[in-house]
Amino acid sequence: MRIFYKMLCSDFRRMFLSWKFSIAVLGIAGLTFLSIWPEVTASGYQCSIYYLTNARGGLGAFLTAFTVLIVLPFSLSYWEDKHYNYLYCLKSRAGLNGYCWSHALTAAAGAFLAIFLGYVLCYGLLAVRLPVIRPDEIKIMMEYLEEHALGAYDMVILRYPLIVYFAAVFSTEAMGYSFLAVFALMISAWIENAFLLLSAPVMLLYGSILLCNVLRLPAIFRWYYIMKTGGFLLGIFTDIGKMMVCVCVYFGGLICLEIAIFIFRLERGRRGV
Repeated sequence: MRIFYKMLCSDFRRMFLSWKFSIAVLGIAGLTFLSIWPEVTASGYQCSIYYLTNARGGLGAFLTAFTVLIVLPFSLSYWEDKHYNYLYCLKSRAGLNGYCWSHALTAAAGAFLAIFLGYVLCYGLLAVRLPVIRPDEIKIMMEYLEEHALGAYDMVILRYPLIVYFAAVFSTEAMGYSFLAVFALMISAWIENAFLLLSAPVMLLYGSILLCNVLRLPAIFRWYYIMKTGGFLLGIFTDIGKMMVCVCVYFGGLICLEIAIFIFRLERGRRGV
């Protein structure tokens, strides 16, 4: 356990000191700003940060660019280790399982932090000029609540400080991107082309959308909606705590599955299978 802890600290230090992590954070902040700027100008600077968080991105070009950026912090680490002949030295220090878990957890954390910090940077700067939420938006929510049930995210606004709302929304999306980042790391055990590794999460995203639509799979398989809007969980929970636990378990389970596949592939490669 001590060796694994040292390996994990080494991987995190390697990620934070890399220029690629900073580029990912700044790139996400910049792309987010570009995606919401038309809304800001169209409203004559009368919109709120709450409104802009709901108007951001979507399943389009900006989300596609995000899937490339979240690979940068650490998802290419196995490819780099193999390319620069660091692999044997690193695996001999912590063992195959320790190496895979350390790299995967760092890749997941790097993607999570890149998304979360990028959003905080973008909306934090906009909050200097724009209101966090407008009184009429709260009034509309209160009126809607009298006849309908609000989702978990909107209920947070009425029950808790607004920072909890933004933390929940950003964290839900960041968890989905963590899953995509670990997928890129996992697929690097098969693919040696760096360009294909950068585009692997994009292919997974649109491949999942196509597969779910063609096969008409249940909502639980539509992970891309869970990361963007809460998906089917939004209709189940009104308590944000329970919902966030379910989101963490959902994406945590998918990430653990990816790590298991990653370990299996490297184990077979070590045996020459």
